[in-house]
Order: sequence, then C-alpha cells, then structure tokens
Amino acid sequence: MLGDMTAPYRANHTAQSSSNGFTLIELIVVMTIIALMTAVVVPMYQGSLTYVQRDRAVRDFVAHMKYAQERAITDATEYRFYFREEQRDFWVMRLASIKGDEKEFAYLAEGATEVRHLPETVRLDDPNARFDRDREANYVAFYASGACDYAKIILESDDDTRITLETRGRLGQFEVKEK
Repeated sequence: MLGDMTAPYRANHTAQSSSNGFTLIELIVVMTIIALMTAVVVPMYQGSLTYVQRDRAVRDFVAHMKYAQERAITDATEYRFYFREEQRDFWVMRLASIKGDEKEFAYLAEGATEVRHLPETVRLDDPNARFDRDREANYVAFYASGACDYAKIILESDDDTRITLETRGRLGQFEVKEK
C-alpha cells in the first residue's frame, strides 16, 4: 500500500526534472525587461545626481559667505568673500594688514577654506558686487560689526533655475530666493 501512495509523486517529480534550465526565449524576455528598466531608470538617476551636485554647490557658495560673516564678527576684523564670474570659483580672505590707505588680504590657514569651483551646470550671472582689480574678482566685504556690502549675486543653472543671493549692508542680512 505504501508503494501506491508514492507512485503519483514520483511521476510528477520525473516530469519536472526534465526541464532543469531556462529556454532561450525566457532568457531573451528577461534580458529585454532588464534593458527596458535600465533605459528608464538611468536617465532619472543621472538627472537627480546633477540636481544634487548643483544643490550642494549653491549651498556651499552660501555657506562660505556666511562663514566669512561669522569669522569677521568672531575675529573682529574684515573678511572678504571673493568670486569670479568667468572661472566660476570662490574663496574667503582675511584682512592681514593696513598700510596707509591700502588693505592687504591673506588667504586663510591651510584647510580652513580653499578656492572652490561651481560645477559646469551652475554659472554666475552678471553679479552686482564690488570689484578687486588686483585679483580680478568680485567680492563682498564682511565687517566686525556684522555689517556687509550690498550685493546681488545670481546663480543660474542649465535648467533655468535662478537663485538670487542678496546681502543687505548694515544689518548683514542674507536673502536667498529661488525662481
């Protein structure tokens, strides 16, 4: 009686074991589905990566401006936030000495801040700020009182997003607007 109970199981098991692999058609269908999914996902991923890089660069730009303002107050001396439109770079310098009417600025200690660059997808659009002829760069000065120069800086990205940074003089306020 025991033999009769296992007979249907053996017959069913034998039929399944005859097809151990995938057919060529099944593999082609699976590979096509994977290719289609990749074609859809990769551009979305690249777009989000570009957005993240652009967002990080803008935040870094604003953070360096705020860093210059905070250090000016903390160190009780003038700091300047420099930036160049064509090269799309920016950095912070500190007042080192005053000789007559001339102010000498120096780079900060190594590692404190270095020259940073905006990515290719972000550009400065005709900034309205003071200009340093020696460095061929625009700048915003931050003073020990917390005040700063009036300036308007527009960062424009490839997708036509415009971020406007405005500094407001005596109160040293920042305004950041995105369009």
